Amino acid sequence: MTQKDSRANIAAMATNTDTDSGRLLREQYKDGSNLSARIRLHQRFSTNRYGLMRWMFDCFRIPENASVLELGCGTGILWRSSVQVPAGWRVVLTDMSGGMIRETRANLARLGHPFTFAQADAQALAFRDASFDAVIANHMLYHVPDIPRALGEVRRVLKPSGFCYAATMGVANMREIDELAARFFSVPRMTEATARFGLESGEAYMRRAFGEVKLERYPDSLVVTEAAPLMDYICSMRVRSRVTNEQIADLRRHLENEIAARGEIRISKDTGMFIARR
Repeated sequence: MTQKDSRANIAAMATNTDTDSGRLLREQYKDGSNLSARIRLHQRFSTNRYGLMRWMFDCFRIPENASVLELGCGTGILWRSSVQVPAGWRVVLTDMSGGMIRETRANLARLGHPFTFAQADAQALAFRDASFDAVIANHMLYHVPDIPRALGEVRRVLKPSGFCYAATMGVANMREIDELAARFFSVPRMTEATARFGLESGEAYMRRAFGEVKLERYPDSLVVTEAAPLMDYICSMRVRSRVTNEQIADLRRHLENEIAARGEIRISKDTGMFIARR
């Protein structure tokens, strides 16, 4: 069996795995609606107005003429922020979800940059060895079933001088939301993402795959002054399928009362990015 055949088999197994978590993930990201609800909350109420995506671009050390791969591009938020994509970047945007790819293609059409789009599994990339100057994984590695395999693929497709940029969040991120979920839904955490690949748990994975790893943190928080966008965020999470309409209504009343009494709800954020190379 050739290396290409092996990667194809891995992709097929990952795509066809019929686990509960796999089905929930595919449903969660069949299109951009859930992700967009979460993005809107951050865009409207983040206290650091510089912007996470703009900050990420500041951290990139990518030549003016370069091949760039993004894994798990979602709705293309990284590229449609207030950034200037160098004309010499040959950018390939990938996602496991065909629905996401379609939305990203439409979202980025107005930019005029010649992006390339592909539905792809980060665990089995159909690209040649040493073919990219940079690989970007923006808040997505915690969704990958086999994180070491995915990082091995990243290392494989990176040029020897290339960098991996892996953004994620820490255990303190949105902790007040977790407290509300525990109180109103009896759910200990809204997501297990940080336990899988977070600012605290991700470094060990990165150091096994790369010789040089550093972590940069982005300071931010949320000051939310409307209950509806916060409820949209919470209902966009997979926890929605595990709670009753009555529980949702109780939480909505609580949030509305808090904002009426205090004028705002403050929520912690803890985000950053691993920057790594061989």
